[in-house]
Amino acid sequence: MTADPPDPYAELRPHLAATWADRDALVARVAAEVIATVPTYATTPSSEVWIGMTRILEQAASGDPFGAPTAADLDAAAGTGIQGARAGITTPDLVAAVLLGARQVEDEVMARAEAAGVSVEVQLSGARAARRWAEAIAVAAARALQHSAAPSGLDAGADLIFALRARTTTDRLPDLASAAGLDPGAHHFAIVARAPGERDLDDVAAAQLRFAHRGAAWARVDDAVVGVLRDQPGPSGDLVIGTAGPASLSDLGSALTIADRTARAAAALLGPGAYDLDSLGLVLTVHEDRSLRERLDRRWLAPLRCDDRHDLVRTVREWQHSGQVEAVARTLSVHPNTVRNRLARIDALLPDWRAAQAQAEIWAALVADSASES
Repeated sequence: MTADPPDPYAELRPHLAATWADRDALVARVAAEVIATVPTYATTPSSEVWIGMTRILEQAASGDPFGAPTAADLDAAAGTGIQGARAGITTPDLVAAVLLGARQVEDEVMARAEAAGVSVEVQLSGARAARRWAEAIAVAAARALQHSAAPSGLDAGADLIFALRARTTTDRLPDLASAAGLDPGAHHFAIVARAPGERDLDDVAAAQLRFAHRGAAWARVDDAVVGVLRDQPGPSGDLVIGTAGPASLSDLGSALTIADRTARAAAALLGPGAYDLDSLGLVLTVHEDRSLRERLDRRWLAPLRCDDRHDLVRTVREWQHSGQVEAVARTLSVHPNTVRNRLARIDALLPDWRAAQAQAEIWAALVADSASES
């Protein structure tokens, strides 16, 4: 019976970490190698191209380049492809640059592993896996570059998004979806991505979110990126992503409206992450109904603020989080008896605050309160 090949990750992981710890030197070596050997990279003035390359290097050196590419790996590759298209990088040069960068990480890791006495078998297994990972990343980057460099494809995607938002009659939608490269008969997810709070989307590190590798149509609409995806997205950097679906083509207009409501509420009250309507609970209602938000604050938080001798609002917040006196005491850096005394004071101010319905309303009030403080 043939033994399973060794899993290189466990033995090579410390050497990956050591490689990325010296990231400045690694990035400098990659830049020098790419500029010396890849023509369009040698002439581009765009710093975005190198930011994108650094993201791929970070995924290679701090992630798991011995397994299948993760969603974060593919997002980094797609962002690099989009930036490359804007800077005029050719597809062959982009592929060459990605493979050169990955090879620099591989060489550094293997040199450290050899010096540490890691077996040749593990090194070979790791090298083969790392090259498969790098090839998949290069393909994803190249696809994103080609997608971004083709104005007709991007225009078709934007046409579909605007038609869906305008609730265009369904007889036009199949042709628009096909022109955008989507299957008109399939179900898709609607997404709206925003920056949290008052931040501008252009200032968010993950604003290159385009999902080009996932079969997407997208458009920039005011202060958001609006799209239709084949797969439900996960969190991406500092973005707040509202999702809805999966929905048929005829229902995607309604799904985009729901995704937008979800993204607006999450951006105002929750912060970065990917959310659907069900995950928001009372947050959506509190966000959209100012009078309810004010009523909940008056009902549950205002009485606690009147007792300025103790931080009762924060005590309730931490109590909801853990439900344990000792855990709350550790978080607040006070004695457990202090927490017990505060809880007794809260009981006196809000006799029914421990009821299930009250807890839900208090949680919503606290979410809104945290957002107003930030």
